[in-house]
Amino acid sequence: MPPTNNNKMHTSHSPTSSISLGTDDYPECNNSDEVASTFTSKLHYRQLQSDYRLPNVVVFTISLNECNLCQLKKKFSVDTQLLSYSFLVRLINRTFNLRSNFTLIAKESSSFRCNFPVTDDFDVDGCIMNMTEEIDDENKQHSTLEFIVYKYPRTKDQLQYDSDDWCILDESSSTAERKDDNFEIIPIQNDCIIVTVKPKDQRQESFLQKATGWLHGSVNSSSNNCVTKKEFQQMLDPSTGRLLDEQLFRQRIFDHGCDESIRKIVWCYLLRVFNESMTNEDKSEYTHRAKERYNEMKQAWQNRCKQGDVEITTLDNLIQKDVRRTDRSVKFFDDKENLSCQKLFNILMTYSVYHPEPGYIQGMNDMVSPLLYVIRDEALTYACFCSLMRYMSPLFHPNGNAMNRRLSLLRKTIQAIDMDLWMKIEQCDIGNLMFTFRWLLLDCKREFPFKDIFRVFETLWASLPIDTFEFNHDNTFSDQDDLCPSSLCNPHRSSFMSSISNTILSSRSSSPTLEDTRSQHSSLDGGDSGYRDEQLPGTFDLNLRSNRLDSSCYLTASTNSNSILNISLGKWLTHFSSIDTDEQYSDMFTIFLCVALLEQNRSSIMQMSRLNTDDDDDHIGSYFTRLVRQHDARHALQLARNYHRQYVLFQMRVKHLLTEN
Repeated sequence: MPPTNNNKMHTSHSPTSSISLGTDDYPECNNSDEVASTFTSKLHYRQLQSDYRLPNVVVFTISLNECNLCQLKKKFSVDTQLLSYSFLVRLINRTFNLRSNFTLIAKESSSFRCNFPVTDDFDVDGCIMNMTEEIDDENKQHSTLEFIVYKYPRTKDQLQYDSDDWCILDESSSTAERKDDNFEIIPIQNDCIIVTVKPKDQRQESFLQKATGWLHGSVNSSSNNCVTKKEFQQMLDPSTGRLLDEQLFRQRIFDHGCDESIRKIVWCYLLRVFNESMTNEDKSEYTHRAKERYNEMKQAWQNRCKQGDVEITTLDNLIQKDVRRTDRSVKFFDDKENLSCQKLFNILMTYSVYHPEPGYIQGMNDMVSPLLYVIRDEALTYACFCSLMRYMSPLFHPNGNAMNRRLSLLRKTIQAIDMDLWMKIEQCDIGNLMFTFRWLLLDCKREFPFKDIFRVFETLWASLPIDTFEFNHDNTFSDQDDLCPSSLCNPHRSSFMSSISNTILSSRSSSPTLEDTRSQHSSLDGGDSGYRDEQLPGTFDLNLRSNRLDSSCYLTASTNSNSILNISLGKWLTHFSSIDTDEQYSDMFTIFLCVALLEQNRSSIMQMSRLNTDDDDDHIGSYFTRLVRQHDARHALQLARNYHRQYVLFQMRVKHLLTEN
C-alpha cells in the first residue's frame, strides 16, 4: 500500500469523488465551506508575497510503481499553464500507456513532512508553490518535484477500501480523449519529455486576403507596434543618455522593429557601435574621434592611389564596377552628383585596404548600401559596417566553411519543418540548394523591396548574441581600424553574455508586466479547466533557479504586448535537439527567414516538374530570380519569428531538462 496522509500544505485535505478520464466533470468536494476557505487562504498567500511568482515551466519526475517497486521513471518539462490534476492524469495515462487504475502521490522532499495523495487542482498548486518556496530558500538544497504513481485493480468494484484518492480509468474514452488533449508530447530521450501546448490548426488565407496581403504587404505601411521616438527616449537615462535596459530594447526591436525617425541611433546600438555604458557625451566624443580617424585612414589610401600604387588601383577598379550597379533603382544612389555612390565607394575601399582578410568580395556592397541610406554619415556608416562584418566576414571567406554550414543547416531545417517540400526539391535535383546561395550570403537582402530590408535587418541583428558584434571571428577584440569605441574612447564595457543566453532573449516576446501578472494570475480556480489561461512573465523563465544562475535570461520589464504568452513547440524541433557550436545559434534566424521564403512560394514549387524544362535547368532558381525584391517581408518576418521563438525556447528547455539534477 502506498503511504497516505491527509496533512496538506497551505490547505486541509478535501475529499474528492472518483474521476473518470473520459468525462469533463470537475472534482466535487464534500464541504463547500472548506473549499472556499482553502481558495481564499491560497490566493491570499500568493498576494502577500510581493515578489512571488511562479515559473513558466516546471520540471518534475513521475515514477511508475507496482507492488512498491519502481518500474519506470521519466522526467518532464511542462508549461505551467497546462498543469492541473486532470492534465497529470491524462499525461500519466498517455506516457505510461496504463490499463489499470492508479493513485498519484507527491513524494516527500526536504520541505514536505510526508507523502500525500494528489487528488485535485489544489494539491497540484500546493506542490508547485512548495517547490518554488524551496528554490527561493538559498539555505536549502535544490530538488525536483517528484510524483509516484501506484497501479491498482482495474475496476472500482475490486477496490476494498475508500476510493476517494483513486483515479478510475475509463478505457472506452481513452482514444477520443487523446484526440481532444490540448498538449503535445515531445520525447527528447528515453527518460526525458517536453510537454507543450498543442499547436492550433492554422486557417488557410482566402484568395482576397492573399491578394491584399501582397498588395499592402510592406512592413513599413502595415500597422505595427514599432518602437517610437518617445518610447526609445524613455529607454534612455534622462540625465546621462545611457541605455537603461539593453535586453528590453533588443527584445522590442526583434518583436516590432523601430520607427524610421530613430533608426540611425537604433542601428548604432544594435551593431554595438554605441553600447549601454555610453553617455551622451561619450557618444558625441566617439562620433568626433571616429570621423577624425576615418578621414586619416581614407586619406592614406587616396595618397597611395595618387602615387599609382598597383594594388590600390586594381582594388579601385574592382569596387567601382560593383558600386555603379548597387541599388540604382533607389533614388538615393542615383543622384546626379553621385555623392552617395562616392561615399559607398570610400567605405568599401577603406575597409578592403585595412582588412586584407577577407578583402573586398562581391556582395559587401549590398550590405553597405542600407547602412549608408539609414545613417548617412560616412564615418559612422564605416564603423557600423566593420561591426557588421565581424558577424558576416566568415561568409565571404574563400574556404567556404561558413556558407557550407549555413547550407547544411538549411537542408536540415527544411527536412525538419516540411519533408514534402524537401522531397520536391530533391525530385527537381537541386538538393544542393545553390539557388539559396544569395539568400544565405546576404541575409536575404535582395529578396525584399529596398525599404522593407531595414525591418528585416534590424530584426535579425536584435536576434543575435550581443558579443557577435564585439569580437572578430578569431575571438580577438577589434583594433582601431574598425573604429571600435573601446579603442577610440575606452568607455566602460559591460560583461559579455553567453551566446545561448543572449540568443534566447529573442524568445521572450509577448511578455506582460510583472505587476499585471501578479494581479491577474491565479490557478486556484476551484475546478479543473484542463488549460490554464494565465499570462505568466517571461516565456523561457524555466524556473526561478535558472534565473538566479543566469540573470541575463530574465526579462524584468514589459514589452507592452498583450499577446498570449503560450508558444506551441512543434515536433520538428526534435531534429535540433543538439547544437554543436554558437555559430549555429547566430545562423538560425537567417535560416528560418529562408524557410519562410520557400513556404511563401510552396504551392508554386510543388507544381513544378522537370518534364517542363531541360534537365540542366534550375527552374526553381530561375523562378526565384524573377522574384528578386518582390517577397512579402511582413509575412516572412512573422513566420521566421515564430520558428525562431520555438527554436530558442526548445533549446533552453532541453538544456535545462537534461542538466537538472
